[in-house]
Amino acid sequence: MRWAWLIPAFAALLCGAAVHAGPIEFDLHLNVPPVVADSQAPAGCTVTYLVADTANNDLFAARMRIASAETDTPTGNRMPCPANVPARVGVRALDTCQSREADPKYCVFADMSRGFESDTGIHNTSEIASRCSSDKFSDIGAACWMAGTKQVCDVACGASPAQATAQARLRCEGKQQHSCPITATVPVTSP
Repeated sequence: MRWAWLIPAFAALLCGAAVHAGPIEFDLHLNVPPVVADSQAPAGCTVTYLVADTANNDLFAARMRIASAETDTPTGNRMPCPANVPARVGVRALDTCQSREADPKYCVFADMSRGFESDTGIHNTSEIASRCSSDKFSDIGAACWMAGTKQVCDVACGASPAQATAQARLRCEGKQQHSCPITATVPVTSP
């Protein structure tokens, strides 16, 4: 019982400390303004891939920003893209398709070899020919022909949507030896 008087005294001390303490800073930064981009800064390198889902005859544009080296200097209003894009970047582009398709084998690069209609594996497509970089081109296009129920496509880059489509059609008709009337184009610039 000698210590019983300490309990009310300790409680009074705690309450008193809470009452006399200063305000506690508790800022969740909910009012932080959005990041403002420098409108004068050159555009970063963006690599755009066209990926096909052969099960559904869908094309996906996968755009990825690639960081510039500190020693890179812009050409005009664009930063240069690396001369050699790592293969893992292309593999990541396929993830766009594979996230929608249950069987990954149906996801391939959109530039297809002649005979793709009978051998539809990814080994029969071109990762390099399925991409365009923003430092050289503004648009990426695809041209396709129907082989039964399957689209067989080829890809090309251009300085405009019309040029990308025309180049893709020339590439497709030259490689596939077919008329390639189905076309699509998307910008290479960042999303």
